[in-house]
Amino acid sequence: MDIGDVKKVSVIGSGSMGHGIAQEFAVAGFEVVMHDLAQEKLDRAVQRIRTNLSELAEWGVFPVAELQPALSRIKTTTSFEEAAIDADFLVEAVFEDLKLKQKVFRTADGFCPARTLLASNTSTLMPSSLASATNRPDRVLVAHFYNPPYLMPLVEVARGPKTSNETVATVVGLLKSMGKSPVVLEKEILGFIATRLQIALFREAFQIVERGAATPQDVDIAVKTSFGRRLPIAGPFEMCEFLDGWDQIESIGNYVFSDLDSSKQLSPVIAEMIRRNELGVKTGKGFYEWTPEKTDEWRRRMARNLLSFLPKRKQAK
Repeated sequence: MDIGDVKKVSVIGSGSMGHGIAQEFAVAGFEVVMHDLAQEKLDRAVQRIRTNLSELAEWGVFPVAELQPALSRIKTTTSFEEAAIDADFLVEAVFEDLKLKQKVFRTADGFCPARTLLASNTSTLMPSSLASATNRPDRVLVAHFYNPPYLMPLVEVARGPKTSNETVATVVGLLKSMGKSPVVLEKEILGFIATRLQIALFREAFQIVERGAATPQDVDIAVKTSFGRRLPIAGPFEMCEFLDGWDQIESIGNYVFSDLDSSKQLSPVIAEMIRRNELGVKTGKGFYEWTPEKTDEWRRRMARNLLSFLPKRKQAK
């Protein structure tokens, strides 16, 4: 299958990731069918897409005139068969549970035409474990969009051992045509690239607080006002080579590496927060207080800042 052969995209799951993925394909000019088990969920997802696009228009990065046409390209259905029957590209975005995702892939394999490429938005599961539920392992891969998809350019394309080069090339080309920034994982690895790096940072941040060396708030300030400001411009390999050189990194590593956290279990600090039901935004309290007003202000502030890093968006076809 070539990029030009992809006309219709199906998204299975309309939650926080599913509706954002559907939005991205619709804005890029594709006909999209979004599936979920209940029409109420689909209605909420469409409303969230409308809100997202309205905010983008308000911030001057999306033409108001294209809002309704983009929405009109999104159809919704509670019938899996209807969503899959003539899909060219199907993206699964359901709850992160292996058995559930395998069921989705097994069902999709039965309903979709032989030409259809099947992708999962999983952030952790191996593509081979999903391909095994189908009769088309050469057409199965992971396409992990980062959250929120309409503000984050990255899509991690992870191939399984049986994924064909043609499948990878088609999906990468498709994503590039939408203005996304795909990266390809040639081998299966838990958490792929970005999630592994992010979790490594989280683990060390938790350790600093656990040791009593700094407060969570000061850890956040340290990241936001130091290397965090460089990361949108240069990745770790670029920074090491430009700022220090590998000889300097070796010298620093000889002092620091042995003291870094290497624990295999969740930090007791976080376990205690869970025990107290102080989960963050979802309970209104964590290390910070989260009122509805503060939550909305934080979300809008994050969105406005992320917009400044987005590549120029391709016009809809």
